[in-house]
Amino acid sequence: MTAGGSKTGTEPKTPSPGPPSPAVNPVGQQGPPTDAAASTPDGARRRPWAPPIDYRDNRQTTERWGQYWAPIGGQFCAPVDNLEPTAANIKAAERLMARVHQEIDLGIFDYEATFPKKGSGKTDRQIAGGFTTYANQWLETLVVEKSTMSDYVSAINKVWSPAFGERNLKTIKPSEIKKIIAERAKVVSGKTINNNMIPLRGIFELAVDDELLERSPLDRIKSQKHQKREPDPFDREETEQILAYMRDHYDEQVWNWYEFAFGTGMRPSEQIVVQWRDVDWKRQTIRIERARVRAVEKSTKTRTVRDIDLTPRMMAVLQRQKAHSFMRGLDSPIFINPVTNTPWPDVQDQRKLYFHPTLRALGIRSRDAYQTRHTYATTALMGGVNPAYISRQLGHRSAAMLFRHYSKWIDHGDFGREAAKLNQIYGDAGPSKAAF
Repeated sequence: MTAGGSKTGTEPKTPSPGPPSPAVNPVGQQGPPTDAAASTPDGARRRPWAPPIDYRDNRQTTERWGQYWAPIGGQFCAPVDNLEPTAANIKAAERLMARVHQEIDLGIFDYEATFPKKGSGKTDRQIAGGFTTYANQWLETLVVEKSTMSDYVSAINKVWSPAFGERNLKTIKPSEIKKIIAERAKVVSGKTINNNMIPLRGIFELAVDDELLERSPLDRIKSQKHQKREPDPFDREETEQILAYMRDHYDEQVWNWYEFAFGTGMRPSEQIVVQWRDVDWKRQTIRIERARVRAVEKSTKTRTVRDIDLTPRMMAVLQRQKAHSFMRGLDSPIFINPVTNTPWPDVQDQRKLYFHPTLRALGIRSRDAYQTRHTYATTALMGGVNPAYISRQLGHRSAAMLFRHYSKWIDHGDFGREAAKLNQIYGDAGPSKAAF
């Protein structure tokens, strides 16, 4: 250029602006301009470079096609995933790109969360040991009754550990679990299968909580359907026959035990540990605050304390039983084994030695001794006793449980009065005009 500002013919011309040279990202992939080029001449900032992209033309040249790289902040920074270049995968990549741009605009974009480095994700954590080892670790986290713990240990040792051994939890598939369930369904009830699955669900839920797995393989495996056993109580005649037979053929303490069971509705696990100090002779009540299951004393099933009202007949039972155990002290169980003269260790011996033989001798259909509790409830309901009062006597959490289990006996408790009302309204030939 001359002093006057004119251009000479020999001076090179300034090249016209063209597209900027592509930058090279950390992995060697050429990409668009860096974020530094995202400033306008006036210094204002705009969204990082993000032109429309045809992902089919932005595949990394590797031995395997389909590893897409997303332009973030002007660089091709990380692979979206190892995907085949299908239409569906391309659309998925486009949706991810749109979400990333939106988060950048809002100032909430988290690069590490969106594109975690291989080996840094939460599900890449190493699991110490395999399934059985982790199952034992899960058992150590539990605070449950001894009987419940015993059931869990049994399910793990007999069902799940033989199937999975020390396999990595990540390799256990839902299809494998479903096959085991299908095989067991041939030999055990649906209820047993559901009980076996409780510890398995707990093991995998803990693995998710520990961030060893993203999800449990049991998430979509439903519990098995099974027929629930309905109460099968004795009628009044059968009840009196059973008690009369025991009175005439066994030690008085056996008769006392079962008359008290039929007349109070106590759970056998509660009756076995009730003590003399629990009896309120003045108010004629007995307090229930403990139970014994598998020789271990624990709280009641509902973890609540209740007082049961005693009828004069039940007070007479306690008066008879005084001669056998009252002098042992207030902490002594009321009912003891008449053969060994020691407390009953569990409720199985009474059933085997006395209850089932009595039913066989009388020709009464065999039922579990727990039906003494159901007999108390149904007899009271059919006698017109308030359901809420019976529920409190039984120690249910709510009266709803009573209605759910004993609804048909509640219907029978009105002796047909409600049905008679309907017959009066509708009659045999159709609805009465007076009813409308």
